Amino acid sequence: MKLVNCIIVDDEPLAIELLEDYVSRVPHLQLIGTFDNPIDGISFVNENEVDLLFLDIEMPEINGINVVDVLTRKPHIIFTTAYSNYGVESYEKNALDYLLKPINFERFLIAVNKLNQPSSSEIKSERDTLFIKSNGAFVQLKYEEIGFIESLKDYVIFNTEKDRFIVYHSLKKLEEIMPASFQRVHYSYMANLNNVAKIKDQHLHIFAAKIPISKKHRDHIYDLVGKKMI
Repeated sequence: MKLVNCIIVDDEPLAIELLEDYVSRVPHLQLIGTFDNPIDGISFVNENEVDLLFLDIEMPEINGINVVDVLTRKPHIIFTTAYSNYGVESYEKNALDYLLKPINFERFLIAVNKLNQPSSSEIKSERDTLFIKSNGAFVQLKYEEIGFIESLKDYVIFNTEKDRFIVYHSLKKLEEIMPASFQRVHYSYMANLNNVAKIKDQHLHIFAAKIPISKKHRDHIYDLVGKKMI
């Protein structure tokens, strides 16, 4: 297996030590640098062949999310942070994964093994269920559980009543494989009309969420709903 050149950028020495230990346990990972200053890390990535960057988010000089924007070379990125509120932003940056501190070795392995997986997530449909690949695992969802699907750049988020699953896919492709109850209602949303509680002020109420209906899709959606009215 090809060696993966990786570096660690984190302002916490103990966090660097832990990741150094984890990297040393994985034969195909080769650590070529550690930096407690993100500015030095940026310079190194821009001047060297780095395949994988373990990147902290909350750092004094520059936020790790913003580091991605100033990299002229783009390695795979695994965010490492003690804060859980950066999940969506990390996926917007096409991060390979998002690890919450304290990081255990098993979760670390799941993240780095994504390097060997296909770049697009598989979605396989059965008669009443859908298998999605999210966060390194295959998850089976019943169509009836899904309330709506929202677009997030190169990703989509499957929303059930209790959970959200982020998948590398597009709404356009999902339109080709989802059952007829799933309809595009907005540039950024596809809704399961079977789970609509009510429609009011050009919004669908699904579970605890309000989903906008765009002008482009409004007539079609109201026509479908009208066929079910008594």
